[in-house]
Amino acid sequence: MARKTKEDAQKTRDQILDAAEHVFYRNGFTITTMAEIAEAAQLSRGAVYGHYKGKQEVATAMAERVIQAASPFQQQPALSALLNLKEYCLQEIRSYIEPSSIQRVLFFLYTGIDDSPELLHLRFTWEKKRIAQIDSLLRQAIAQKELSAEVDFDLISLYCQSIIEGVFSIIYFGSLSEAQRWQRAEQLCEYGLQRLSMPLSRP
Repeated sequence: MARKTKEDAQKTRDQILDAAEHVFYRNGFTITTMAEIAEAAQLSRGAVYGHYKGKQEVATAMAERVIQAASPFQQQPALSALLNLKEYCLQEIRSYIEPSSIQRVLFFLYTGIDDSPELLHLRFTWEKKRIAQIDSLLRQAIAQKELSAEVDFDLISLYCQSIIEGVFSIIYFGSLSEAQRWQRAEQLCEYGLQRLSMPLSRP
């Protein structure tokens, strides 16, 4: 019986967090109410409060669950480090655009959290994982002599982050058709990363 109760409680929490993804994605943090989350979850407000003290706790649990479950980037052994970096950039861009739990949570963390410290911390956690993955692939590219050991490492790491953010903006906010968008995204990432092998001009 105790096992069944624990499983039921987890099922209810998942039901609440699944509903919260959509409500927070649609409304942002400030105007969302626990009543709206309960309605979307098809539960009573009492049932929601039985698991979470308020919407801050719901939002934090929702974001933590999705970020922890996000699949890590899987390198392709047949590809060079820079080609794997291109694939990583595309994977990251897709995570912000294609409808999914991670897309809804990231959209919320970047546009709808109103500087909540707990939620900002989760956004920074995501960004640290992104920077760590970029830096790992750049170090591999240097070890494989795709990039010079003399490169300004911090600068090229920031540059790779700017490729992700820039291509995302073009694909998400631009007027490209569905048929064009991912072809253009791949071309832009590839073109942008080619710049890493070119010497940096001096002022």
